Amino acid sequence: MIERYLEDLDLLKKSFIEMADMARKIINDAMEALMERDKEKAKATYEYDRLIDLKEIEIEERCIRILALYSPEATDLRFVVSVLKSIVDLERVGDLARDICETAIYLSELPPLKPYVDLPRMLKVVSDMLKDSIMALLRGDVELAKEVIDKDDIVDSFYERLFNELIEMSRQNPEAADVAVRLILVVKSLERVGDHATNVAEYAIYYKTGDVVKHKKAQEYLKRLQSKEG
Repeated sequence: MIERYLEDLDLLKKSFIEMADMARKIINDAMEALMERDKEKAKATYEYDRLIDLKEIEIEERCIRILALYSPEATDLRFVVSVLKSIVDLERVGDLARDICETAIYLSELPPLKPYVDLPRMLKVVSDMLKDSIMALLRGDVELAKEVIDKDDIVDSFYERLFNELIEMSRQNPEAADVAVRLILVVKSLERVGDHATNVAEYAIYYKTGDVVKHKKAQEYLKRLQSKEG
């Protein structure tokens, strides 16, 4: 019984890692399609979201199986619950990438508004946040989770700067307003990916410590940890 339990936990972790890799792939591929004006890549990436949806269902079923058959306690219970919550965020990353693909397809037919400089930088931050939040959860690494949560401020700064730049461009060139608005939606999607990575980091803290850290409480929690370390 114990061997089967450990085997099911291991399979859950492997499936979770696979879904996390898929989420990072789809957001990176969607942005690459946008920046390279590659309509065919955007279409293929759009369809890839279906695989993420199927993976979410698979992992959910694995979690339910573990909860029903083994009634895990303490740390193991928190891990399974954290995975159940995290896959919702990963699935939404896929949805956001699909939205970006739709924009990429539309914009591929229009003249580019500006060189993409900050978008790749913003993408790098949110992609790293996704990777690190997953590692924090798998390892129960509170320090790494804290780093992810802190990086959300960087993502917000990117969003604010790009939003203001695109609004100003649309004012100076009304004919480009449609493109500017659609790029704002892309930037907002990346900002939301950062939020989902932050959520996973919060679940990592819950898994390791049992503390529920959500939204505004996250910053308060980090301050308490820092004061203790000081």
